[in-house]
Formats: sequence, structure tokens, C-alpha cells
Amino acid sequence: MSEKKQPVIANKNRTAAAEERLHEIVLAAVDIINERGYNGMSLQAVANKVGITQAGVLHYVGNKEGLLFEVIEHYYDRSSSSEDYFSLFEPGGVLEDGRPKIPEYCRLIVAENAHQPEMVMLFQMLNTEAISPAHPAHDYFVNRTRGVTERDGAEHDWSVPEGVDAQLALSVALAAMYGLEGRWLARPDEIDYEAEWARFEDVLFPLPLWEGYR
Repeated sequence: MSEKKQPVIANKNRTAAAEERLHEIVLAAVDIINERGYNGMSLQAVANKVGITQAGVLHYVGNKEGLLFEVIEHYYDRSSSSEDYFSLFEPGGVLEDGRPKIPEYCRLIVAENAHQPEMVMLFQMLNTEAISPAHPAHDYFVNRTRGVTERDGAEHDWSVPEGVDAQLALSVALAAMYGLEGRWLARPDEIDYEAEWARFEDVLFPLPLWEGYR
């Protein structure tokens, strides 16, 4: 097996104009990855889409792997509504005496993702390709999915019915969500993502067992 290339770290001390250009490059990369996958993306294709030279793209991102991690940093390593949700239960939060609920948490993710299908498609595409250990983002996605299911499942004091394994319930719910996302992206005209998730909730968190915990 060939050794994975390491991303070249480009200059982070950028002007506002440089940040705007980098944003254009990242958006172009997202479009191309959604069409062809990361492996099918070329720096020249990104350059053509932005209207600059390939050398110009390299100036901002270092190399292809650097561009991939710029994409990840822009869209997956920033705060989200789920992090805002957990902050409500921290000391000083408006719900600091309460406990987070898995169905409520999942509903927030679904609502957020329903309004950014291009980002969900990007995640699905990269996550699938990154199954290969040779992919430059393999470790990132392995650790990300492990963190969401294992860390979040164990770290938070979830409000769940007696006898329910919170970590397992979260893991199953997120797996179902990921599967539904794939169906929704393939058939957006047929599937209302949020409405379909509401039907999933009735199966994943059935009443009356989950009454008061949803």
C-alpha cells in the first residue's frame, strides 16, 4: 500500500481579498466533488471553474490534499446547530438543569441538513470515498464518525427511558439518518427529508416508551 500524501499547509495569514478567492476555490471544489468525487477532481478543473490558473489554485491550497482539507475546515470543522444545542445544557445555559434528548438532537441535525443538500452530498461523497485507507481523509472521517457515535453517546447525560442504552439508540438513529440522506439526495423530488424523518422517529423512538423523552 502506498503511503498517504500529507497536505501542504498554505499561508493562513490572508487578506480579505485572498480569503474571498479561497472561498471561490472551495466552492468550485465542492461542486466538482459532488459531480465526480474527490478522486475525480483535478486542480485544473477547479482553476477553470474559478477562472484562474492551476498555479493560482496551488498558491492558496498548497496541493490537492490541502484543498480537500480546506473544504473540510470550511464546512465540517465549524460550529453547528447541534453544538449550539449542547451548549444549552452547559453551566450558564438556559437549560443547564436539563438533559439533552436524542430525538430532539437528531431533529435539529435533520432540519439543518434539509437546507444544505449540497453539503450533505459532499459529506456523503467524501465519507464513501474515505472508506479506503489510502484516501487522504480516511483518518478524519473514521475519527469523526467514531466521535459522533461513541464520544457523544457516552459524553452526554442523555434523557432516555429507563432501560434504554443511550449510546446504542444514538448510533442506530444516526445510521438511519445517513441512510435516509442517501435516498433523499437521490430522489429529492419524491422525498421530503424532514417529513420522512418524522416517520422514522415513530419507529426509532416509539410511543408510549419515549413519551416525554422526544
